Amino acid sequence: MPDVVGVDPASQPRAVSAFDAIAHQFDERYGAWASVAAQRRAVRRELLRAFPAGASLLELGGGTGVDALFLAERGRRVLVTDGAPAMLARVEAKAAAAGLADRVRTRCVTLESLESFAAEGATFDGAFSNFAALNCVEDLSPVAHGLARVLPAGAHALLVVFGPLAPGEVVVQLARGDARAAFRRLARGPVPARLAGRSFTVRYPSPRAIARAFSPSFRLERTRGIGVFVPPSAAEPAISRYPRALALLEAIDRAATIPLAWLGDHALLDFQRTAA
Repeated sequence: MPDVVGVDPASQPRAVSAFDAIAHQFDERYGAWASVAAQRRAVRRELLRAFPAGASLLELGGGTGVDALFLAERGRRVLVTDGAPAMLARVEAKAAAAGLADRVRTRCVTLESLESFAAEGATFDGAFSNFAALNCVEDLSPVAHGLARVLPAGAHALLVVFGPLAPGEVVVQLARGDARAAFRRLARGPVPARLAGRSFTVRYPSPRAIARAFSPSFRLERTRGIGVFVPPSAAEPAISRYPRALALLEAIDRAATIPLAWLGDHALLDFQRTAA
């Protein structure tokens, strides 16, 4: 089982508890969604561009290790951290089956306890987090402080969070008659969410607000939209029935990733560690 850092099952963050409960079916439930695959491809292009082969990487909120395994197959080494032990058990099983156990390791670390992990003294060439794990955290300060301790000056941290306003989600949810869900990203405080029968909260800070939370240890170098025209996961499973239309939208996304970054279902924030 994964080594555990600062995770008490009795006081597990609610979001972590929810994802831990769905770990056994997470890949099967979401892996077939074409919109998610399209957005993941966009993120992976950025990861490969930012982190060369041989790099030692820290993944935050890594889930079942889909991206870590992808990077390991291409010569990177990844330590997958997540607060959900069941998720990390899936990572270890998949890494062993793929013959990548020497390149993909796991530690059970919540985002809230990242500073405790960082105090152990490990260092990495870069870090990343995909698909909005940071949106489930109330306070980003421990994440910023922890990353600052494990990354040297000049290193990059690529963090993928929910975009502050996704027109695609607005359209989908209004079509379903759910105005509250359509505009939930405009909320200033926590927004109720539910998964696997468990309640937790999600927050939707703007990229600028996240940049402030990571300053002065990190400087926001670039912001790229992920899923500007590619429909959000809220459109699933219906959108997966139209692969040709989705392929066209994915191609358009490549041109819109920078000028319309803040309108993406997700936003990729490329931070560089400063000397602060």
